[in-house]
Amino acid sequence: MGQGSSIMSEVKIFEGSEISLEYLFIDNLAQSSIILLHGYGANMRDLAGIASISPIFKNFNWYFPDGVLKVPIGPFMTGKAWFPIDMEVLNRAMNTGGFEHLFADHVPEGLESSALILKEFIDQNVNVPYVLGGFSQGSMLANYLTFEAQCDPTALVLLSSTLVARNKFESRLSVSPWGRSIFQSHGVDDPVLPVAMARELKDVFKAYHRDISYHEFSGGHEIPPAILQELISFLQKKLS
Repeated sequence: MGQGSSIMSEVKIFEGSEISLEYLFIDNLAQSSIILLHGYGANMRDLAGIASISPIFKNFNWYFPDGVLKVPIGPFMTGKAWFPIDMEVLNRAMNTGGFEHLFADHVPEGLESSALILKEFIDQNVNVPYVLGGFSQGSMLANYLTFEAQCDPTALVLLSSTLVARNKFESRLSVSPWGRSIFQSHGVDDPVLPVAMARELKDVFKAYHRDISYHEFSGGHEIPPAILQELISFLQKKLS
């Protein structure tokens, strides 16, 4: 479809077996889809602007699910999340250099239950083929969905991600049949999820012979325009 084609965007509700999941849907009348999962404290609208930054993105329908948890993000303000994070523990880990133990040595409580909800949503509601991705906490969930919940995206997009449950993850990678392309990006000055753990995640993918396109940038916990351009190029090359 061309740039002049109309876009239909609406908030919809998926009635799952456990809970109802709200999501923003952008219908480009396309044959393929992209699912993007937002980070901690954001919501389903946070990443929706990505859908309009390039003409090639008109070739996909877009799904932006809303996090299953409501979390405080400031005085009288709430956001959404996929699993709880103790912000005091996170800040302490960042200050003491003990971050690797925050996620890399276990599966965070709530991640598996969110994966079950999203797996049902994808299997019953999303037209295939689809790209699966996310930012920050959403990227951790996207990775888990692909290798633990056995979703089958045509590509995996990990924006500002980190290594989660290393031993369990490596065990799954060693036997997982999923071997399509992965896009990973990270800011070298990220104050929330240190780049060192992103590099370890990348190295694990390489050790298990996955096709990883890794991009670092000068910046923090964000998705800068240069990374979006790299993502566009990645999708053009891998999905053409």
